[in-house]
Amino acid sequence: MRKLRTLFVVAWISGSCIATFGQSYRNFQDELTEIRDRVKLKFGPFRVLPVLRLSNLGFDDNVYSRPAEKKSVGDYMGTASPEIKVYLLAGRSLILSFADNPEYLYYVKEDRLRTFMNSFVPGGRLRLFNRFVLSGEYHFRKHTRRAFSEFSRLVTDTVKGTMAGFFYETPRGTSIGFSGTSDRFLYEDIVLPDYEARLSRSLNRKEKTGNFELYYRVFSESYFFTKVGSTTYEFEHPSSRWRNSRSFQMSSGIRFPFMGRARGMLSLGYKKFMPEAAGREGFSGLIADTNLDFRLRRIGLRFGLGRDNNFSYLEENFFYVENKGDAGLSLYLTRFFKINYDFQYGELKYPEPFKISGVQPFLEISRKDVHRTHSIGVTIAVVKRTGIQLSYNIFDRTSNAPGFNIKRNFIGISLTQDF
Repeated sequence: MRKLRTLFVVAWISGSCIATFGQSYRNFQDELTEIRDRVKLKFGPFRVLPVLRLSNLGFDDNVYSRPAEKKSVGDYMGTASPEIKVYLLAGRSLILSFADNPEYLYYVKEDRLRTFMNSFVPGGRLRLFNRFVLSGEYHFRKHTRRAFSEFSRLVTDTVKGTMAGFFYETPRGTSIGFSGTSDRFLYEDIVLPDYEARLSRSLNRKEKTGNFELYYRVFSESYFFTKVGSTTYEFEHPSSRWRNSRSFQMSSGIRFPFMGRARGMLSLGYKKFMPEAAGREGFSGLIADTNLDFRLRRIGLRFGLGRDNNFSYLEENFFYVENKGDAGLSLYLTRFFKINYDFQYGELKYPEPFKISGVQPFLEISRKDVHRTHSIGVTIAVVKRTGIQLSYNIFDRTSNAPGFNIKRNFIGISLTQDF
């Protein structure tokens, strides 16, 4: 039993670590060492990594995110998301991988919200002459969630596409090269499939991105990085072709280790978003994608900063600019017990006038939404870094556009690998 428990914990931690690195380029040797050291379960030549995730097991008092002036509906819910990753290593030059992640979202009473999804990602990396690395993958990811802050309720979003990369790596771990992705984004409103602002009509699109990337090792597991690239956006529905656009973006920062006293990523950059349709306003300015986590003896500190523009599902709006920040504090009272507090704040600003229907005389405003989330909880360690977290969350959204004010409360438990 003790051996199985240890295996579960190693699988949990390793799975999270390896999955997170997939968000940006990973040095080939670092990934190879990670797999050999942490993926211990073997079946013949295959290394297998099982991961179990249980989250949001609790009660939500407003599952449909109804506005404050309407009666809300509460229900008990939970998400089970097991995952299995399989690796095949060929010497020191080839990594083949396959990940499969079924996910089930369950509601006790509101059965139309129950959803089963499955995501899978086959991929491979080949190292040539101990310096050049070719990478490629096909990904199919499907989730039911609030994919963007603008969504007030659950939406099924699907991303399917390919990724390829070609990099030169030095013995010290510095990497320089090019990457490209081609993705198709699909959206579906599971609550109101025929909703007048049809998500599929407004948001279904293809995106193609090409990047130049540089990663320079500054500490044993920390990297300075620079990424420069461009993206084209092509919308599928004829009525949304006016949304076709392109962008240029660049960012730089430091990527810290994903385990240790200092973790996360500091990233700041610039983006220029250019619509193809004449007369439509674009976007240019600062972008950010920063999440930092520090541990100082019995105190844990968390900081986050984000800024970018996203397409709006509202047919009369093109996009919105989101500014968000968060901060958190953990106090480790004992080796196995801690208390947590987190606060998140976000603003959604729409650069084009928002039309208010049903009002006389006819009105247009510069719409602005504000999100606030307070979360307080306790975590009990089960073994090593794995723990059970009990939390109470308060979400509040206010808007200067009528009908968009929302309040909701959630209390529940989750498994966490971040004690």
